[in-house]
Amino acid sequence: MKTLSKTSGSRLFCLWGVLMLSIGAVFAQKFTIPVIPDTQESVTRKRGIFFSQIEWIAAKADSLKAPIVLHVGDLVNFNNFDQWELASVGMRILDRADIPYAIALGNHDTGAVGEFSGSAAPGNVNANLRNTHKFNYFFPVNRFPLQKGRFEKNKSDNAYYTFRAGNVNWIVVTLEFCAREAAAQWMDRVLKEHPDHNAIILTHYHLTGRGEIATNNAGYGDMNVVDIFEKYIRPNKNVLMVLSGHTVWSSWRVDQGTEGNNIYQILQDYQRKDEGYIRLLDIDTEKGTISAKMYSPYLDNTLEDNSSFSFTDVKFIK
Repeated sequence: MKTLSKTSGSRLFCLWGVLMLSIGAVFAQKFTIPVIPDTQESVTRKRGIFFSQIEWIAAKADSLKAPIVLHVGDLVNFNNFDQWELASVGMRILDRADIPYAIALGNHDTGAVGEFSGSAAPGNVNANLRNTHKFNYFFPVNRFPLQKGRFEKNKSDNAYYTFRAGNVNWIVVTLEFCAREAAAQWMDRVLKEHPDHNAIILTHYHLTGRGEIATNNAGYGDMNVVDIFEKYIRPNKNVLMVLSGHTVWSSWRVDQGTEGNNIYQILQDYQRKDEGYIRLLDIDTEKGTISAKMYSPYLDNTLEDNSSFSFTDVKFIK
């Protein structure tokens, strides 16, 4: 009977360690980004559904290998302290679990919407749209550990976040609702300063439910959505995705950027269903794929419709 020597055993152990590290490196290239659609109705009427989304993400973050959680905006429905307090308590579940996140501001997250109704607040609605005092009070800069810079001091309305996942660099840029041109120009500069980062633009209003880029400014914003895309998103070679909400339900489209890059644009807004669905983006940088589905922890259900789709031959910047 052949015995295993101490030397050969050490070599075997080393080889096993190398094998496990290699396997780990391969698996490390696969990860999931949870994207939370508009939560305005659940925060207002079905708070248990809102908490079920956050609690599930916190419980599953390790298995998902989630580097960040994204919220497309309309975190609240009415711009009052009670709803902001509730939203803050919910998102604090992620804080306690050391799970970073970024939030795009929707129109309902601003002073443009009344404190106790969805009607326009008194006064100049365009000026009110940039009143984000309550959001920034409940979500100060120090709640965003991956945040690296902002358009305006101490305000996270327009901000950028960097991280590494799947063995590549990433940048998420949040852009305000129907942005001011100065904010869009700031985003453009940030993108150009990070050419080696795969960029995700997180903004509340971009695609319609028909998969078209919106051609208006919602009647009270600043720039038309399509103008933002053509002037400040499309020309940047590192833009990979644009994620949005605001209009129901799910849609997607792919446009080619000026430099030949594919820009994958994805809508998710299930506020009227109010059943706690989360967009899960499964990303594999080795295989070059992005797969999307809608899952509800509250119902323990994955939608079997056109909200599930995959992109192949995705060219990640490595």
